[in-house]
Amino acid sequence: MPEANEICVPAAEDLALISEAVRTAGQIAKAAFDANQSEAWDKADNSPVTDADIAVNDYLAKTLRTARPGYGWLSEETKDDHSRHACPRSFVVDPIDGTRAFIDRTPNFAVSVAVIEDGQPVAGVVFNPLKDEFYAASLGGGATLNGKPIQARDSDQIEGITMIGYPRKFRRSGFPDMNCHVVNSMAYRMVLVASGQADAALAFTPKSDWDVAAAALIAHEAGAKVTNLRGEAPEFDGPTTSGLGVICAGPHLHALLLAQVKPILAQFVKSDDKRRDFKHLGTTMSDREEIQLLHLVIGGELIDPNKTAFKNLKEVDFVGAFANFEDAKAAWKSAAQRTVDNAHMRYFVLHAHELIDPDKDGIIG
Repeated sequence: MPEANEICVPAAEDLALISEAVRTAGQIAKAAFDANQSEAWDKADNSPVTDADIAVNDYLAKTLRTARPGYGWLSEETKDDHSRHACPRSFVVDPIDGTRAFIDRTPNFAVSVAVIEDGQPVAGVVFNPLKDEFYAASLGGGATLNGKPIQARDSDQIEGITMIGYPRKFRRSGFPDMNCHVVNSMAYRMVLVASGQADAALAFTPKSDWDVAAAALIAHEAGAKVTNLRGEAPEFDGPTTSGLGVICAGPHLHALLLAQVKPILAQFVKSDDKRRDFKHLGTTMSDREEIQLLHLVIGGELIDPNKTAFKNLKEVDFVGAFANFEDAKAAWKSAAQRTVDNAHMRYFVLHAHELIDPDKDGIIG
């Protein structure tokens, strides 16, 4: 195996390389999202993938491996060739982390690329192209969001924090009340913590190296602590690419969350039927598919046809409630056609389920 000093460049050069590549890759993903014509299918492990994932992966593989032919490669969308075990440095790539968000047309996915040496990231980038948020870090060089330094915040209590995760799981596990938000991308969850937009991110389910590597460095450089559910720091050159969940938070809050998780993990180890006893900690398609959709169709005379204030709220016309958008749209169109001669009379479709359940996890608020 070649020595690191024979092929490796300063980490800042690797950061510049992956930054440029990821910016372009993000635009490929954004263009596919905007076109809204991507084909999606399930992989062997039942996780989703789209042709946009493949296009971004192909671009990154060609660009990065051409620039650094002596580096290893690990990507979610490429068969593991174990080159990361034979090379002093490797790229760890998730072309679109949060493919489910991409499919659901929500802006919570990201392109994630890290450079790994001796099992630890030395450069990392996470880019959310829809929100134009570009997170970057090099080992010892601090972390930035769109070029400006970021700092994770910390807390001496769990209650009331902003947590990125599924509220259903925390409530079933006896956590104190928190302000929970659902974000599909693990990498994006962690950089939200790094930039102080959230206090913590906690995932109970296994996460892969490509989900975590770049974001772990960014969070670390921003002052947060990242471990698995046992409190162990992640390593990215092991025999398996899967880790036991993630806790990402400021140091004091991390200790509190780890203490909250430890008895749950102990019960998990002792359980003789983990599928039965800990099914509530899993994330399944049923979390999305069983959520009831509710579309309301209302109308009324507006004070100004270009504004949303009704002339008389007592006279607002409630057309009906509908479980699917197609029926709601048909009802809206029928009502609107009846009032076509009155420019001030307008009808609207309200996606009430998004107002009641903004995190789309089946829990109010």
